[in-house]
Amino acid sequence: YVRTLVVEILFGTVFYWVGWPVCKAITFGRYPNSLASSNGKNRYAIVSLMGVTVSLGIFLWFIYSG
Repeated sequence: YVRTLVVEILFGTVFYWVGWPVCKAITFGRYPNSLASSNGKNRYAIVSLMGVTVSLGIFLWFIYSG
């Protein structure tokens, strides 16, 4: 139960909100929109995965930059 809660908090809030502006910038504001598709879980997963990727990239950049 606690693991599920932590994953939901990380992916649902932290990584989603990190990935959302990145997806908007890459697609020039077209994705994700509220009317994109009826499958909201797919959109949620893609945006959260983008947030994980960006967060990991920033973390690695801080580690190796000096």
